[in-house]
Amino acid sequence: MARKTKKEAEKTRQQILDAALKLCSEKGYSKTTFVDIANEIGLTKGAVYWHFKTKPELLAAMISYGEEKQCKRFENMEPKSVADLREGIVEFANTIVSDEEVWKFEFFCGFQIEWSTELMAQVHEKLAELRVDPMKDFEKKLVRLQEKGALSNEKDARTLALCFASSWIGAMHLAMYGEYDRNKFVEVILESFDLLFSSLSN
Repeated sequence: MARKTKKEAEKTRQQILDAALKLCSEKGYSKTTFVDIANEIGLTKGAVYWHFKTKPELLAAMISYGEEKQCKRFENMEPKSVADLREGIVEFANTIVSDEEVWKFEFFCGFQIEWSTELMAQVHEKLAELRVDPMKDFEKKLVRLQEKGALSNEKDARTLALCFASSWIGAMHLAMYGEYDRNKFVEVILESFDLLFSSLSN
């Protein structure tokens, strides 16, 4: 059998990731096997193992792949002001609540992975190799705004990023728990953003 080209191999890898995200969203991470994923797209189990040696490696790739699809536009954004940053947050939040696949991905990451200390350590190690941490990317945006004088240096950028990330994750979990309609998620996020940044905007 002829060797696959790099392009063909990447296409197969994406098919595996799409199938894994679909099945894990339906069955949960622990109940989904490499055989299930292979059967979903007509591959052998060996073909899946060729791309991903372990389930934690596959899980890290799934998270990175899902984040890349939804975060790319926000990552490329270079806000010139806090108002620009707020606008980018609004657009990003609206994308999440309006795209069913993105919402399923967020639900999967928050509720369908049976995290253990060991699994988390393995996945975080792999994620560090695969992608830019979204929170670190947000922190860098805040640092650049501070350097431009658009954001006060009164608070450390890392602390601001951590506080906003906590608000984001909490708001999303409350929406997924059914505390409020998911469309209200955007409203809650904006309130959190304004409470955190309005007094620091220059």
